[in-house]
Amino acid sequence: MGMDRLSSMDSMFLDIEKSGPSVAVGSAMMVEGPAPTLAKVRSYFKERIKDMPRFRQKVVSSRTKVRQAKWVDVEPDLTYHVSEVKLKPGESFDPVVGAVMERPMDRNQPLWDATMVTGYSDTEWTVIIRLHHSIADGQGAVILLGELIDVTPDGSFRLAAGIKKMMAPKQPEDDSVETDNALDAIATKTLRSIEKSLELLGQFIATSPDTVRSLINLAPHRPTDLTGTVSDHRKWVGGQYSLDDVKLARKSFKGVTINDIVLAAVAVGFSRLLESRGVNPNGRTLRAVMPVSLRRDFAANNQVSILPAPLPLGNMDPVKRMRLIKESTKHAKRSMLPIIGNQLIRASEKVVPAPVQEYVLNQSGAGTEYFSETLVTNVPGPMIDLYFMGQPAKGNIPIIPIEGSMRIIVGITSFKNDLNVGITGDGEHAKDVDVLMAGIMEGFAEICKLGAVKAARRAAGREHPTARTPAATAAEVSTTTKAAVTKAAAVTKAAAATPTAAAKKVTSKKAAKKATSKKATAKKATAKKATAKKATAKK
Repeated sequence: MGMDRLSSMDSMFLDIEKSGPSVAVGSAMMVEGPAPTLAKVRSYFKERIKDMPRFRQKVVSSRTKVRQAKWVDVEPDLTYHVSEVKLKPGESFDPVVGAVMERPMDRNQPLWDATMVTGYSDTEWTVIIRLHHSIADGQGAVILLGELIDVTPDGSFRLAAGIKKMMAPKQPEDDSVETDNALDAIATKTLRSIEKSLELLGQFIATSPDTVRSLINLAPHRPTDLTGTVSDHRKWVGGQYSLDDVKLARKSFKGVTINDIVLAAVAVGFSRLLESRGVNPNGRTLRAVMPVSLRRDFAANNQVSILPAPLPLGNMDPVKRMRLIKESTKHAKRSMLPIIGNQLIRASEKVVPAPVQEYVLNQSGAGTEYFSETLVTNVPGPMIDLYFMGQPAKGNIPIIPIEGSMRIIVGITSFKNDLNVGITGDGEHAKDVDVLMAGIMEGFAEICKLGAVKAARRAAGREHPTARTPAATAAEVSTTTKAAVTKAAAVTKAAAATPTAAAKKVTSKKAAKKATSKKATAKKATAKKATAKKATAKK
């Protein structure tokens, strides 16, 4: 195997660890059915990691310290990497995730581990898988862990194979130039290169207002109680909300995306968290950032940048909140900020010695409390059935590490019919992340209820445009969209006929008055013209 070195970004996640918990990403996958033995799980990993090089490699620093560290093949000790925690019936596995996150990874071993959690249920068990952030970002982790997860119960088709097929690059266009002589060919290729450069320059100029706005959103601010010194302790909570309900609600809000709804729900959650701490959130904007993928292949490494995602907090109309979020994220997504940052890092890797790169990147992570208060990830996941060791997966909740000075991180990923929410908090300064979780669920419920009301009004309005009040009343007391629509339609049919007829009568009277007025005006105009003609004849 050839020399495989860490990139500057990959190396940064190793360098920022001075002590304490490892900067590791992963997930807690709930698996349906009785738990297998620890021996069987270790045997399963032994077979599957044959196709996962990073799970069979450790990091070795460069002897000269001038170049980046490299990956070196080793034989993993599965008694170290794969362990089991047994709970009492009915206990939550959330504290287990927090404890696992606090555990540092041994640099002399491959940088991953798996913990199976059993005993809390007879019909379910959980596998917690972590891999160091130097191996992969959130999306890269999904790609890599896809080797452990199957699309079919018999294991004949792995999730990783499906992801690679979807991300396979299209056939590149043929840039060959057919000319009579070599000089013409060189000239034509040069012109094409200039055209592509001008196209990129035009794109930058066109999006420069959005880039400037994004830079302003990342401007330094005074730190808040959501940021500061981070301890070595972690508190993690997981939850799920129906993705089907969110998709149904989205149809009632024109132009709103699932991501807008997710961020709006997170804003409600942080509003409730601040209120519980005695802080008034009204009029405040949470300085959140969100990762954006720059991935062009299915290599399991870090191909990500960040964008600002300011979230309006406090008591606010849900529609207004979603519109504000949509507007701010639209400008952030159109900006060239991620591309500029990525190109600078890639260029520096070629000319700057590794120690200098490490120092600059480490210093860029310092003082994050001045630029952002939290990080929110929203990664789309598979919408199909998945299997682990032949058993159906019930959910897959993300595990996102705390980085920099941010004491709370929110990770969200979709899987089948649910949105899976995982919140990581500092175990000393953010013990109340369960309040944040409850607030996020409240935010989703608020938006879905409003969507049901709007859907009921719209359904009733198509049949009886003038009778909206009974439909609205019926929808507001309903608990589901379908029930609201049925009830609203029944009430509206009984009450709509008379108002409609009255409306028609009023309309016809107004039309008659207008017609009479027009005739009178026309007669006056004719009389004036006749008078003018007589005066002219006399002269």
